[in-house]
Amino acid sequence: MRIGLTGVTKRYGEHEVLKGIDWQVNAGERWALVGPNGSGKTTLLRILAGREECDAGELRRARGLRIATVPQEDLAGVRTSVRQYLLKAFSDVLAKETDLERLHRMIADGDTSKGTMEAAADIQEWLLHHGGYTYETDLERTLLGLGFSLEDGDRPCMSFSGGEQMRIKLGRALLDPADLLLLDEPGNHLDDAQRTWLGDFLKTSPRAFVVVTHDPEILENAVDHVAYLMDGKAYTFRGDFASFQTQLEEMQKTRERAYEQQQAFIARTEEFIRRYKAGQRTKQARGREKVLARLERVEAPIRTAEGFRLNLTFDDIPGEDVLTAEDVVLSLGDRTLAASRLTIKRGQRIALIGANGSGKTTLLKAIKGDVPLVEGSVRWGTNVRLAHYGQHQRRFPFSGSLFDTVGTLLKTPHKEQIMSHLGAFGFGGARAEQNVGSLSGGERARLHLLAVLLAKANVLALDEPTNHLDSVAIEVLSDALSRYKGTLILVSHDEDFLRSLTNHTWAVAAGKVRSAAGYAPDLLDVPEEPARPTDKDKAKNGASNNGPSSDAKPVLSKNERFRLERRLKELDAAVAELAENKTAMEEKFADPDSVVTEDWHALTRRFEDLKQKLAAAEEEWLQVMTKLEEG
Repeated sequence: MRIGLTGVTKRYGEHEVLKGIDWQVNAGERWALVGPNGSGKTTLLRILAGREECDAGELRRARGLRIATVPQEDLAGVRTSVRQYLLKAFSDVLAKETDLERLHRMIADGDTSKGTMEAAADIQEWLLHHGGYTYETDLERTLLGLGFSLEDGDRPCMSFSGGEQMRIKLGRALLDPADLLLLDEPGNHLDDAQRTWLGDFLKTSPRAFVVVTHDPEILENAVDHVAYLMDGKAYTFRGDFASFQTQLEEMQKTRERAYEQQQAFIARTEEFIRRYKAGQRTKQARGREKVLARLERVEAPIRTAEGFRLNLTFDDIPGEDVLTAEDVVLSLGDRTLAASRLTIKRGQRIALIGANGSGKTTLLKAIKGDVPLVEGSVRWGTNVRLAHYGQHQRRFPFSGSLFDTVGTLLKTPHKEQIMSHLGAFGFGGARAEQNVGSLSGGERARLHLLAVLLAKANVLALDEPTNHLDSVAIEVLSDALSRYKGTLILVSHDEDFLRSLTNHTWAVAAGKVRSAAGYAPDLLDVPEEPARPTDKDKAKNGASNNGPSSDAKPVLSKNERFRLERRLKELDAAVAELAENKTAMEEKFADPDSVVTEDWHALTRRFEDLKQKLAAAEEEWLQVMTKLEEG
């Protein structure tokens, strides 16, 4: 056992978030912790990590248990390089290396005593089994997997954007050789490729881990256990995430039947009590009252608010020209972002796309006026009412209960309407009376998003609005935005989300912003500009051939060569495996008995598919090898 919970409860004011949680995580188990928004996942993860105390129950940890989580520290003022920051995850290994170097110096100075030699051998053995000879490779692989270049490792942490800093801290947690890894929504600041990499990382991790995420792509094939948090209780399932979804559906059906049967029994019993309490069968009626009082109630199945639709309205109609930005240059630390001309017309729905760290959030802040321009101008049109949702929003202007807050935003006293809005964003039921100050970071983000949506703005700028939403809330948001009559600027890594909601694109790539009508992700395919030759290079070229050489070949960077060499190894293995499978299938075709024992048509389809995959892998292998030879 790594960690275990028995009867753990947690209460915030009148709201009981956790109601007697019984759960255990053993060595090597890979857990997903899932559940609706507001079910207490983050609270439970904090209790596991020791960052929060439970009100009752028992928390048991294995002796000497080391837990890794994403660090809470702010990197905005950290001048340490990314590489040095990540190396802190290997503090034990680095300390052992220092000890080994000291022993090696002693041996070099003539100390060949048995104790010294055995101590050096013991440390070498320890390093062999604790990543002492692979941690540099692991660090570089993690940097690349999270979307950084190897050169980025030498930059100070403070020079990166907020989203990039979150990825750096995630990398620190992933590299920590702890016994138990705890991750809360690790995919929030990752693009599709990075989420795929994270899923593969977790799939091959030998450590026990618990990950909270709404993203099934990360969980697919990566977990072997699922804990589903609902109504303050944890329901555990064995198997992968797809298996869990099937089991959960069956559990929900069983629970719904039990709930309906109990409700029917309660209704019959209450009717009997009402009818006979004052009559001849008073004694029986009172007996049934006692039965009802002792009855353990089955919780109602979770259902979304049927027919609930979030309506986004505004009062003021803006002019035709909502925004005009000309010759804009922004500072991105050691880089700049330039846009010659950007315009927004009334009713346009803009997808702001680009790689993590490319400057999307900074561009949003600049046009809003929160970040100064290096050059250029930004002019908003008449009657523009802008509401902005930022993924790194830290301040929240509201206090008091959630019910009062949303009632103020809606400007309505109608309880049913307020509760419907709260329920859609994961604050339903008794949570309505919870104080805003007690919300977690993800819960504050959801409330902040709801506040922005209800601000009656005719221009909405939303930066990754789905990050902290479950599937139900995302459906509510998508429906609301699809019917919104105002102007929309939307940042998201979800292509389907953008494609369904936008009709114009701003693409941030290679230090520039390009625009086009429609949803146009191809705008990001910008060829890298060749490096400008230095004066020294020009002089050298001029001396050798009196001008630039037309036959000069591009030189691969260290980062590019590393990626290509790694890909070549992967392709070598893939081609070998596909070729072996092809040979095995050819043997089946040569066996006359296969006509009887095999589905011949299915076998033929698999064989054709296999040949295509092999041809594609061989073609890619040739391309990669050519690039390496030319570079």
